[in-house]
Amino acid sequence: MTFRYALIAICIAALVTAGCTAPASVTPVSRTIPTESAVVTTVPAADGTTSGCAPDVCTFVPSLISNDRNTSLRLEASPQRYSPLMSSTPGILLVPHATGFNVSLAAITWNTSYGKFLSWNPPDYTVNQRESTVTGYSGTLYWTFIDKPASPVEPVVITARAEDPATGALLGSSIVTLAWDGDYAVTVQDIR
Repeated sequence: MTFRYALIAICIAALVTAGCTAPASVTPVSRTIPTESAVVTTVPAADGTTSGCAPDVCTFVPSLISNDRNTSLRLEASPQRYSPLMSSTPGILLVPHATGFNVSLAAITWNTSYGKFLSWNPPDYTVNQRESTVTGYSGTLYWTFIDKPASPVEPVVITARAEDPATGALLGSSIVTLAWDGDYAVTVQDIR
């Protein structure tokens, strides 16, 4: 009998410990709060949330912008030299880094003056061809080209512009400039 009680005690201790150390999941907060006003209002709160209230219902939506209100976007580009002949990468990897907002919740518009974008992400890691403009995509993209340009004098300009999808407010933008290296390769020249 004592073995059975010891085993039960160990199982209970394991469950309590697992419950105490498991990460808490975060879910959006939506509350129904009775109101007497028939006017819809949006009120910014001190904690960075907004409240949209209609008769008998208030919805609280977390803001993308942090409390300090200083936001920016910067792209990281790698490798520094790329040619479509390389087998190690499908293109130049472009990773958006945000300051002051959650980049995964932003709507990013990507543009390139030459070439096109590719996405290559989990879970299946299938290369998906995109166009020269991609709208609303906040993940990483690759830039590539197939044909060399008629005149490789003009640099390739890639822009990313992040907006708050709820308000349309500009959160940040970044520009990557690629210079041609010979006829069939580019190098990362500048990132702003």
